[in-house]
Amino acid sequence: MPTNSSANFKRLLVNGAAFFLLAFFVASGWAQNADIPPEPSDEPSLFPEDFPADGEEINNKWHSSLNEMGLTGSLRSGFWSSNRLSDNNNSIGVGSLWLKYDQRFSGGLSAFVEGYAENQGFIDSDYDVSRIKESYVHLRKGDWDIRAGKQIIAWGRTDRLNPTDNLTPRDFTLLSPEIDEDRFGVNAIKASKVFGMYSSLTVAWIPEFEHHTTADIKLADFSFSKTKTNDSQYAIKFDQSGGDIDWSFSYMSGRDLGYDLAITGSSGGTVLVNQNYNKVETFGADLATIVGSNRYAIEMAYTRTEDNAGTNFLIKNPFLFTVVGIEHDFGNNLSAIVQGFHNHVMNYQDPRNISDSTERFVYSLSATGNGQLEQDSFGLSGRVGKKWMNETLEGELAGSMLFTGHGYSVRPKLTYAISDSLKATAGYEFYGGASDTVLGARRKNKAFFSEIRYFF
Repeated sequence: MPTNSSANFKRLLVNGAAFFLLAFFVASGWAQNADIPPEPSDEPSLFPEDFPADGEEINNKWHSSLNEMGLTGSLRSGFWSSNRLSDNNNSIGVGSLWLKYDQRFSGGLSAFVEGYAENQGFIDSDYDVSRIKESYVHLRKGDWDIRAGKQIIAWGRTDRLNPTDNLTPRDFTLLSPEIDEDRFGVNAIKASKVFGMYSSLTVAWIPEFEHHTTADIKLADFSFSKTKTNDSQYAIKFDQSGGDIDWSFSYMSGRDLGYDLAITGSSGGTVLVNQNYNKVETFGADLATIVGSNRYAIEMAYTRTEDNAGTNFLIKNPFLFTVVGIEHDFGNNLSAIVQGFHNHVMNYQDPRNISDSTERFVYSLSATGNGQLEQDSFGLSGRVGKKWMNETLEGELAGSMLFTGHGYSVRPKLTYAISDSLKATAGYEFYGGASDTVLGARRKNKAFFSEIRYFF
């Protein structure tokens, strides 16, 4: 494991690269404010691009002043009947402030920062979290596209279930009605070179590993701790986009964003368990095309682990994860997506056959969380979306089903744009099925949620 000085040097290198890009253009007189529309982010925008134009002069001036500085944001207040911390707390009030700075300069240079501060539980419990999701400098010059700083790198062409999306983590404890808001970035340098009209080659270097944020595991007679590692990662992707068929091949070498459980000993009758983030290599590919009103997509990834023989229950086995989907546009603001997925575990051994009861329990729990309790897991996911009332009212019904273990989830959601600067959302997250499935294990945190957002 790298020393603290090594980790600090890597962090300094990434931040230094970002500072150099910005300072170079400022010193050259290239970076000056210009009336250029904000640069699109990799993630869907959380904030409306237009603000009230009539009858709200004071607010309009205030919004305009913030927009000139490249600053937007939202104030949010909501209620959740349960949190995502795998505990018994309920009736959770949530208040948060989200801010985003997105400014373009001349010479192809831009700067982007987004973060939030959130309090969960001003009704019944207390949990505070704040995070800088992204903070980077972006340069587009000719055929080159370079980013340096904290950034989200999202890969994959299927819907929400992406085998090749393994570079940047998610915060699974965040209480937000929007699925992809749980993503957060890592310090990285990413460079892309465009070839011709449709092809590009991307290389990414991540000097410090960051794993998914998950709820603490709390079980009687067990103590769980997380092992911190500062190993660097790198990835490369060749992408073809813009033609009749979009496709890509990718490779990643680094750490698993999810953990494996390993018993390390005992203390006073308590079993000590580490959550380890082991080394992996992932070879991925995806393909998508549109035919008429249908969009077809396939994505797959083979992940090689440190236990290629499959004999070590402390480390997950190599596996092949495949997703195939079709999206249909029915017209009149109605669309639907259906996907089938399959996970095949290489050199499988069933942890439920371990003779020692403690090891059997821990390693079965680890396999359940990693989708490796069975050698082959099959399932379906789907999503239907519809808009009404001049697209001010939007409904979505999403769900998934595991044929192995019969776990399932259902998530209806309604969103209403009260005005350009005010939006209300309500929905329900329901989980069911066997407790030894990923979805069935979440039954404790099924929840009704509601939220109102004010954008500025």
